Formats: sequence, structure tokens, C-alpha cells
Amino acid sequence: MTSDTNTPRWSGRLVRILVSILGGSFMALAFPPYDLGNLVWVGLIPLLCVLWNGRAGFWRGAGYGWLYGMGWYCVSFWWIHNVGYVFRIPLPVFLGIAFMPLMAFYACLVGLWAGLVNTLLRPRLAPVPDTAGMKPLRKEQAWSEWTSADLRSTVRCAIGGGAMWVCIEWLRANGTLGFSWNSMGMALYNGLSLVQWAEFIGTAALSFFPTAAAIILWGASRRTWLQYRTIGKGCRPWDFYGVVVILFAMFAGGLALSKKYSPLTMFKRDSVLQLPVMGVQLNLDQVERIEGGSRQPGLYGELLRTTRQAFNDVQQATIQKAMENPEVALTQQLPLWVIWPESAMGCPIFLNTETNTLLPDYCTTQIFFGDEGLPLVRQQVREMGGQDFVLFTGVDQNRCAPTDKPGAYAPRGMFNSMAIIPGGFDSITTTSKQHLMPFGEYIPFAEEIEWIGQIYSELTGTQVGEGIRPGTGDEPIPVAMPGTGETIGVIPAICYEDTVGRLLTKYVRKGPQVIVNISNDGWFRDSCCGEQQARNAAFRCIELRRPMVRAANMGYTCAIAPNGAFIDILQKADGSPHLPGHSYAVLPVDKNASYTLYALLGDWAVALCAIVGILTSMPALVSRLRNQS
Repeated sequence: MTSDTNTPRWSGRLVRILVSILGGSFMALAFPPYDLGNLVWVGLIPLLCVLWNGRAGFWRGAGYGWLYGMGWYCVSFWWIHNVGYVFRIPLPVFLGIAFMPLMAFYACLVGLWAGLVNTLLRPRLAPVPDTAGMKPLRKEQAWSEWTSADLRSTVRCAIGGGAMWVCIEWLRANGTLGFSWNSMGMALYNGLSLVQWAEFIGTAALSFFPTAAAIILWGASRRTWLQYRTIGKGCRPWDFYGVVVILFAMFAGGLALSKKYSPLTMFKRDSVLQLPVMGVQLNLDQVERIEGGSRQPGLYGELLRTTRQAFNDVQQATIQKAMENPEVALTQQLPLWVIWPESAMGCPIFLNTETNTLLPDYCTTQIFFGDEGLPLVRQQVREMGGQDFVLFTGVDQNRCAPTDKPGAYAPRGMFNSMAIIPGGFDSITTTSKQHLMPFGEYIPFAEEIEWIGQIYSELTGTQVGEGIRPGTGDEPIPVAMPGTGETIGVIPAICYEDTVGRLLTKYVRKGPQVIVNISNDGWFRDSCCGEQQARNAAFRCIELRRPMVRAANMGYTCAIAPNGAFIDILQKADGSPHLPGHSYAVLPVDKNASYTLYALLGDWAVALCAIVGILTSMPALVSRLRNQS
């Protein structure tokens, strides 16, 4: 008898667990590589059904929310496990010590949201009115009162729930393990209309709309169904109609913004410069790069060969366009900026910290100055009729300080840097990465928690503390457009820094600016990491209204317009980005570019959402406190 009584209870709980996990996995399909973006509008509904078709309670909601988050993040970020392959850590071990703990940590934030939604932001959920024996007028009044109360409750929960979701995504994007990828707002990218509002409110705040819409849809569907089942006709879902009207207005405004910042529109303005850029990609994963470290001439030689071939290809394309349409050909140029990926070369550079000059070593003498190195490529480009291009390249920079002993230098740290080398090589400018990659460039908490550092050292043979140090700075780097007399401010972004809005915002100044990103997605091999990062990067262009050029060792080498559209991507005919070659584009750079609202105020919309979330939670909180007293 006891077994019969408990079976339905455990059966129902198992169903709710499965719905939560599968619902989160369903949400993951809204992002690359699946890219079914429209699923974001209904992706939360499975979790809402689990939460609001049962008892209220924070821990109950948090548990199911955590399961939902695990389903979402484990599917969406599965590519992270490739880091273990690079370090030759067995997959089960890496999952146990790194991947699953990290996903569990992020899923706790979804659990926090679900716990709050299941207590302070839980809708009214009142039973339908019993109108048996009532006169028609009184019956209609009873249903009207029930419908209005239910609608008001749903709207409050939608506003509060949407605001709270923005806050938890902001928390995920910040802190020691900050990771902003694949927020709900990013799933709105397809079509480029709704995402244009990131210029004003930032990418994180875009998540408010699909979250609130899902809650409204759930509440309106439940209300209409209950009324139809009871009296044979449904009520008008005015809250749902309101959502449709708001989204349509945002869609129309977003279309206008997208057109305003498209290359075709911008090039019609006299204040817009045309900057030809080229990104070069070798398509080597990190294991191939590490194993090839001993054959440095092969690595930089391949970079030089690919760059020379890229210039030849651009020139041939220009000639072909001249034959087809002379008027179009007049706008085509050989690249003025060439971008090599992060850690592009197989050898480090050494910088004298007192004079800020390069110390002589293999890298500088052979690659930068050698007859078969960069000078040869520059000479060949000049022979083609091109300018002495500016080279952006990723380098491992060792900073050294002179000692009392003549000719001797003491190490002052290694930095993951971007080196900017002008045509005449009269100077070299470097800027270093500020946000280091967990598990790739440092191990979180390894220095604070001794046993984590010991496990890491045993598995990799590397002592904690020997890794890369973070850089500093917030000034854009002035870089010339050779042959034009124009100077453009560069907003540097190394690796996944192009996904960190708050970092790039501090570089924004009035005038012509371009975001330059160098990445080494070879850590994650031929996974969807590169596609997800490039999609994230497009939102920085929208937030700041600056174009971007990216060069990746694997993944998406591309150019992005200020409206977030990809101008050019290095990819195969089937859309795969994993191949060696180059991406060429002409970037629209506005000489009169100013500050966007997001660049000026940062995450002001997140702060507003926090206030709104608190205010909408107050009625339930006050009620609970009264009941307890």
C-alpha cells in the first residue's frame, strides 16, 4: 500500500526533473551551432510549467532551476572540454575537476532566479470562479474580475522575472569566472533588428524581452485555456497583444538603426573613411602549435606565405572587378592593415621595460628585420602598387628590466600581447590582454586553494604561478592609415575580450575608431567556439557603433560592421570557418563617431532592472513577512 501511494509522487518528480533538464537543453538550441534563435521566446516555458504547477518555495524552485541551467550550459558550452585535450588531461578527469564544476557554478545563478520566481515573483494562480447558479450579468462580472486580477499578476511577474533574469546574466558575465557568452539577448541576433537596441541598453538587458514574453505567453495561454474549458469561450489576452505591439515597434525601429549603420549607407557619407583590412588564419589547433614550437621558421614562414598569397588574391579580385565594372573597381584597394592571430608566432619577443624597445633575439632579427621575413613581404606589396601596411600580430611578450650586470636583464613577467608594427618600422606599440582565460592562461583559485594547484601541477607538469600576467590600460592606440594622412584609434581586444563589453567601453573616444581582435580559438579545436565568440563580438560593434576586424588562429576570421552584420568571413562553401586563408573587407570608419548611450553609461539598464526586480517583489515579500508575524 505504501508503494502504491509513493509511486505517483516519485513518478511526478522524475517527470519534472526530466522536463527541467530537457528544457534547458532545448534553450541551448537557440545558439550556434544550432542557431534556432526563435526558440528563445519559448525556451523558459518548460521551466515555468515545472515551477508554477506545484507548490511555492525557494529551494524547490532553485533545484529545478539548477537542473535547467545544467541542461542549458552543458550543451551550449560543451566545447570547453577541448582544453583538457590540449593539456592531455583524460576527459573524465577534466569533466570532474573543471568542466562540470564550472557549469554547476553557472547553473546556480539560474537556480537563484528560479527560486525567486517561485516565491517572490510567483503569479496569482487563483482557481476559476464558481459561477454556477449566478445570473448572466453577475457571472460575466465574476469572470471579468478573475481575468483582470490574473492579467495584472502575470504582468507583474513578467516585468519582475525579466528584470531578475537580466541581473543573473550580468552576474554570470562578471567576477572571477565571468563568462558572458550565449545570454538570451544574443539569441535575437538573426535579422539584426531587435539587437540594435543594445546601443542604448547593452546586450545583457536585451534578455529582458524574451524572458518577459515567455512569462506573458505562459500566463495568457493558461488564462485563456481555463476560461475556455470552463465556459466554452476564452478571454482576450490583452497582455500578449501588448507584447506583440511593443516588439513590433522595437522591430521597426531596429530596422531603421540597422540600415543607418550598414556599410552601404555609411559609405554614402563624406565623413566615413574606407579602411581596407585583412585577417590571416593558419587554422592550427593548440596541440599542433605546441608540437610545432620547435620549428619556429615553419610557423612564421607559413604566416608570411599566407599573407603574400592573400595580397595576390585581393589584387586578382580587384582586377576581375575592374573588368566587370570599372566604377566599382575604383573603390577597391590592397589592405592597409593586416592582422595576424593571437600568439601568432612560434617565438616570444623581449621588451626592455626602461626604454620600451625590443631586445635582439630570434623573433626580431629573423621575422621583423630578416631579408626573408616581414621586409620581403612589404617590398612585394609595394611592387604590387600597395602601401606599406600596418601589421597587427599577437605575441608572447616577455618584459625584462636591466640589471647591474652589463647586457643582463631580469624577467618582469610574461604577457599575452598585441604588437602594432607600422610600415616603416620606426616604432612598435604593444598592448596586453587584461582578462585572462580560465584553465587556459590561469587556473581559478589555484593559488588560493592549495590542493587545486597541486592537481593542476601533477596533471600538466607546470607549476601554478608560471602563467601569463594581466595587462592594464584604457587608452585607444592611434594607428595611421598609410598613404592617407588619417589616424584611427584602435580599441584592442585579445582573445575573448571582444565578448567583454565593460572592458571595450573604457577605450571609446570621439572620432574614428576600429575594434581589432586577435584570437587563438585553437584551444577549442574545430568546435563551435569560434562561431559563438564571433557572434558575441558582433554585439560589441552594436553597443559601441564601431566596426571590427578579427583574426583567429582557428574559427572566425572576419570583419564586422557597426550594425553587427558580418561584412566578410573566411569560410568554406558549406559555411565551415575551419580552413587556412584570409578575410578581406573595407571597413566603414566614421570620423565623427560619438559616444553611444551604452558607451557613456555602461550597464545602467542592469541597475534599473535590479531596482524593478526589487519593487515587483515587494508585494509578495511584505505578504510573507505579515504571515510570519
